[in-house]
Amino acid sequence: MNKKAKLTLGLFLISIAYMLFFMHPTIWRDESFTMALVGHNYGDIIRLDSMDVHPPFYYIALKFFLNITAFWTNSLFTKVIIARLFSYILAILTFLTLSKTVKNLGVPGANAIQWAGFFLAPSIMRYSTQIRMYALAALFLSLVLNQLQHYDNSQKIGHIFLAVIFASFASYTHYFAAVAAGWMLFLYFVKFQFNRYDGNAILRGIIVFLVMFVPWGVVAFAQAQQVSSSYWIPPVNVENIINNFVNLFADVFTDNGGQYYAIAFMVLLIYPTIWAYLNMSKKFKSTLTIVLLVFVLTTLTGIAISVAVRPIYIARYAYPAYALVIFFMMTIVSQMMKKPLSRLSNYFMTSILAVGLTIIIGMNVGFLGSNQFNNYIMPSYNLADSVEQYKENPNNVIHLNPNQSPNSIVQKTVYIKSINKRVYIKNFNVARILGKDNQKLFYGLFDNVDQSSSK
Repeated sequence: MNKKAKLTLGLFLISIAYMLFFMHPTIWRDESFTMALVGHNYGDIIRLDSMDVHPPFYYIALKFFLNITAFWTNSLFTKVIIARLFSYILAILTFLTLSKTVKNLGVPGANAIQWAGFFLAPSIMRYSTQIRMYALAALFLSLVLNQLQHYDNSQKIGHIFLAVIFASFASYTHYFAAVAAGWMLFLYFVKFQFNRYDGNAILRGIIVFLVMFVPWGVVAFAQAQQVSSSYWIPPVNVENIINNFVNLFADVFTDNGGQYYAIAFMVLLIYPTIWAYLNMSKKFKSTLTIVLLVFVLTTLTGIAISVAVRPIYIARYAYPAYALVIFFMMTIVSQMMKKPLSRLSNYFMTSILAVGLTIIIGMNVGFLGSNQFNNYIMPSYNLADSVEQYKENPNNVIHLNPNQSPNSIVQKTVYIKSINKRVYIKNFNVARILGKDNQKLFYGLFDNVDQSSSK
């Protein structure tokens, strides 16, 4: 079997795995928020989202995507699957963008090792199919990197312009995607100074990037004030600081010895990193350094803000930068497999690395698959049965048990709205869903819930 056939087979098998494990109709709390929000018109999406803690671009993009792909169905079950597909398409585009980027650095992209290593890595599988903004933010950050790398090669001002545009889209997708994009622009500005390029172009670009956020800046400030008074993220302590660096490398293991899993995975990645600095091109090493720094600086920024103001940062907010790190690591591993006799490397060490990564990533895929099956795929049958019962119920108002988990309550609320019925939840506290007592947001978002049911 030739290389192209192997790559095609790998892509097919991974795609099937994604379809089996992640394209399910059950939705957890934040995904329920998303599906409820995109059920409103574009103006209300912006208005309601301004009461939350995220910028609105992802929700607008998802609604547009659903309008052109799910116009033929009223089934929310189908729309949820299509919404997951949207994130997966974005993840594929991220991979292809990064493949083009490393190709410009003189390294082949999009081979089977890179593809499998990237999509099966911890957290990538989960967040690349979630109905949230993380996959879109990762795509924009990869596009910023791609354009800055193009400028580094050609010094054509158009690439700075596009980098700033993509950075601005990132800032309207997630605030810490904006932080990551800002750090990337700054680090390339420093790099260009060392390269003796004209720094005015990127300096003006950074200023434009900041100015382009002004229209939403007032709303962002109001959201920050709301967060400072009440938010669900726990206080900063040593354990949380460690988790902010390692949780993305641990995926679903975080609450069950996941730190050890994450550390094992990160230790395995030290060897390829050292190998890259000894064996790969100057351009690749320079870009790798920036990618690693963006991840670290984004995390440190989140921790610093959490300490100085109030807790506002968790590990998944650095997912866009993490996705870039994982892709570059798997690119290095791919090169090591092709050149095992380079410095600090031989067949034995490369084989040990390959076995170690296979075990670690295999454990992640196995446990994450089990988690998805038990918590999302199997409950799909109960969800479908419940929705069918709600349809057959002659009452227009469905009473939900307030003692259910918040995930179950909002999931059922969204599905009940899709069949044009209302919800009553006795003695309901909206803080269980939003992490704060924002009744205006809750009842605007879930507008089929009877307001008299709240405490």
